[in-house]
Formats: sequence, C-alpha cells, structure tokens
Amino acid sequence: MTRVISRILSPTVLLYSFLVITQFAYGLYRGRQLEAPALYTLLDWVAQLWIIGWWLRTDSRKRGFVWVHDLGLFLYVAWPLVVAYYLLKTRGAKGLLVILALIGAYVVATIAGMILAMMVVVN
Repeated sequence: MTRVISRILSPTVLLYSFLVITQFAYGLYRGRQLEAPALYTLLDWVAQLWIIGWWLRTDSRKRGFVWVHDLGLFLYVAWPLVVAYYLLKTRGAKGLLVILALIGAYVVATIAGMILAMMVVVN
C-alpha cells in the first residue's frame, strides 16, 4: 500500500498531473477568450518551477547526475532548455520520447480545455 502511495506522490506523476490540470484551465480561459487572473498565473508559474525543480533533483539523484551550477537560476531563466538537456543527457534518444510526452501533455490538455469551453458557450 505504501508503495502505491509513494508512486502516486512521485514527482513525475505530480509533474504530469500538474501540467495537465493547469493547461486544461488555461485552455478553458482561452476558449472563453478570457485572460487568466494575475494571481493564478503567478501561482501557476511558481508551482511549475518548484515541481520541475523537485522532479529534476529527485531524478538526477537516482541517475547519479551532478548539477555543477545553480539549478534554481537555470530553471528560472530557461527551464525548457534545462529539462531538454537533462533528458537527452541522461536518457539519450529515449529522452526525446519524454520531451514529446511533456509537449503532448501541454498541447492536448490546452486543446481539450478550449474545446470544452467552446462547447459550453455554444450550448
């Protein structure tokens, strides 16, 4: 039972869940042609950086990857590049599949939110 809970609360599952939920919400806003509230945008940005940092730190410890420089600054300045570099460096060609999965989570969740918002407005 504790193994199941630890897998559910793993940084990877939380990262994908967070991305899907927040991008779905952004899709709802975009579908209704509204701008997301400033506080929501700020909290989303901060939480996203925190979860990505947690995931990178946990995964790099498992794989024995050592970060030489300040990871926090790298995430703040260019988190997509840092994540892509890390995935390609630690997983090789299989890292491309993880990158595509992250991009897919963003795109599919946003489109699903937009479609739902437009369906609600039409009906």
